[in-house]
Amino acid sequence: MKTSLKENDVKEGKLVKVGIDKKSIVLTRVTGKLYAMDSVCSHKGGPLEQGKLEGYNLICPWHGGHFDIRNAKASPSTHWVTDLHSYPVSVDSADGKISVDTG
Repeated sequence: MKTSLKENDVKEGKLVKVGIDKKSIVLTRVTGKLYAMDSVCSHKGGPLEQGKLEGYNLICPWHGGHFDIRNAKASPSTHWVTDLHSYPVSVDSADGKISVDTG
């Protein structure tokens, strides 16, 4: 589904929350590529858009759960969290708007 965001609205290393198809999703960009995943931590519901990004590692601000933004997999080092969902991202060449395929 197309968002209201344009490609240049998601800056390198920044986290942006969007609502798509009744899902809360966080968008980010690392080394120029856009990524999208669930924005609610699987542990206690922490807001991942308020977390910290270290490389491809998104850290929950509440209890420090770690997720790989490339595939939304939880890090084995933070065993108290479970995997989330990641979503394919594309950019419309005509208007530059970001689309997220939520399935």
